[in-house]
Amino acid sequence: MIIRTEYAKLYMDTQLNHSSGYFTDADMSLDSAQRAKTEAVLRSCRIRPSMRVLDIGCGWGSTARAAADAYRAEVTGITLSSEQHAYAVARETGRPAGRRVDFRLQRWEEFDEPVDRIICVNAFETFENKESFLPHCRALLPPGGVMVMLAVTAERPIFRVTPKGRVVTLGESAGFDVAVSDSLSAHYARTLELFVENLRRNRAEAVALAGEVEVDKQVAHYAQCAEFLRRGMNDMFEFVFTAR
Repeated sequence: MIIRTEYAKLYMDTQLNHSSGYFTDADMSLDSAQRAKTEAVLRSCRIRPSMRVLDIGCGWGSTARAAADAYRAEVTGITLSSEQHAYAVARETGRPAGRRVDFRLQRWEEFDEPVDRIICVNAFETFENKESFLPHCRALLPPGGVMVMLAVTAERPIFRVTPKGRVVTLGESAGFDVAVSDSLSAHYARTLELFVENLRRNRAEAVALAGEVEVDKQVAHYAQCAEFLRRGMNDMFEFVFTAR
């Protein structure tokens, strides 16, 4: 599913987060929920000024920019999307030198530089080589280094996602102590439902950009994913991995 930037603006929040928000209030807007998610993930990451932070699957760069702004960290964001990369790089124009993010078009398997913290927000689900991901990340971190990963799980094979217990086992085997949040599935379901509402409200513009077939397919996909989360067929958790 290829999501163009102008199309994404029709249904995502203003910072273009293609991931779950955290709805701490029932009446929260999508923008507020995404800010709450970003702030929560960064708090869990325990970043200190000048730390080297890696955002894997950084998308359009929202979380990476927030880490640089709020924590004065030295941040690298990597993505496989040339369009997301171009947008993120363009957003760096005019930002203070000490808060600029190093956005790269790069696979996580190719990143081999030492870092202090790692963030991965709803990207793990898309990786083909999931079994090697956490060992690779552990090799990048020093003892005491922290990685925070927000990920959809399932207890049976569906949409290529991994059972929660398997994620924990992979993390522990890689050399991490692993902490897991309570279920966050309702937050992702609400996010996807708002994506659907926004696409339906902006349907004419969406169809002009992507075509009727693609818009209908995406609406159906998001609606089905939200239903799976509501019914407990999928789940979502925030995993905090601390390197031993």
